[in-house]
Amino acid sequence: MLDERTRANISGTAHLTAGMRTLGRLTDGDAANADYLAERFLQLDQRSWTWAPRLSRFLFDRLIPGAFGYFNARTRYFDDVLLQEAANGLDQLVVLGAGFDSRSVRFAAQLGAARVFEVDRPEVLKTRAERLQGVPQNAHAVAVPIDFERDDLAELLLSHGFLARGVRSLFMWEGVTYYLPESAVDNVLSRVAALTEAPSGIVFDYVTRAFFEGNVREHGAKQLAHGWRSMGNVNRSGVADVHALLAPYGFRVVEELDPHALERRYLHALPGGPRKVWGVMRIAHAQRV
Repeated sequence: MLDERTRANISGTAHLTAGMRTLGRLTDGDAANADYLAERFLQLDQRSWTWAPRLSRFLFDRLIPGAFGYFNARTRYFDDVLLQEAANGLDQLVVLGAGFDSRSVRFAAQLGAARVFEVDRPEVLKTRAERLQGVPQNAHAVAVPIDFERDDLAELLLSHGFLARGVRSLFMWEGVTYYLPESAVDNVLSRVAALTEAPSGIVFDYVTRAFFEGNVREHGAKQLAHGWRSMGNVNRSGVADVHALLAPYGFRVVEELDPHALERRYLHALPGGPRKVWGVMRIAHAQRV
């Protein structure tokens, strides 16, 4: 189990995500990402990043290479998956490890009457609610407090009104899996499988097994590994084969994006030269079969 300091460090990555999204919008506008609410979640010291956003981005590209590109590309991909699923008639959206996710607000019109379950640690959900005060909320969204390593996800969702049959659901699991041990990742996937049927799906990101086992040759990997060690050795799992990971739970991989695919799709058209993402990250979108 993680101690409270390490848990707090992991929760703090939600602020980093907000910071990277904010810098993206300040330097590249909507082409970087559509999260116009990200700036609300900046910590006091992060406000200084916005004074000279291009300089801040330049420094981040050198201190933690791949972070800026990855956070912005990941945001756009998760947004794209959600919009695609909403257009196909989504009934329920579950945001696992919601952090400072604002999709229930930003895409309220596209989601329509779909129920939204925002799942995270109680203190994170409390901070999120405080930072979004004054912003019209999605009337169909509900907060679901959880400890991923102790609580039963299925029981919590069902107790908050989740429907397990006859509906189309999407689970979004952004920026979480690598902070969980393999057993916890398997537990979440088994619960998601038990709660869903075709054509429901899940989208999540992960790090490679090679990185988890110490290979830091990819772009930005050495700095990422150092940062995670300094936070309390928070990287607790990696994935060797996402198809093999998901198949036992009845999921078929619809799309898997490696760093090159993310860069081509979301970063190459941005001004300011070529952008790169962390070379050890992957994103998978899968559906129940």
